[in-house]
Amino acid sequence: MFSLKRQQGASFEQQARLFLESQGLQFIAANQNFKCGELDLIMLDGETIVFVEVRQRKNDHFGSAVESVDWQKQQKWINAASLWLATQNHSLEDTDCRFDLVAFGATASNVRWLKNFIE
Repeated sequence: MFSLKRQQGASFEQQARLFLESQGLQFIAANQNFKCGELDLIMLDGETIVFVEVRQRKNDHFGSAVESVDWQKQQKWINAASLWLATQNHSLEDTDCRFDLVAFGATASNVRWLKNFIE
């Protein structure tokens, strides 16, 4: 059975997907798990594959949703993207892709979309 935290995470991932689709992106996949990490959403923006991290924080007592994506998390995100691309016979070097962050506050209406979060 899903934990409450996992259920809330899945709900915000779904909200992020709907938000990004409303911005014209197309859904490719969700919750792609690898030993090095997970890809929350994979979307398509025109010809660009977008690896989306979804974060949510009720408050900023322990840092914001944006601040929670530290260097270590970014490396896991890049490694998971690289592995996913390998399953598609592609690589980070030969694929037009970017890493976006969708950060929520306490509610789904409090959303920030940071394109090219990792340059």
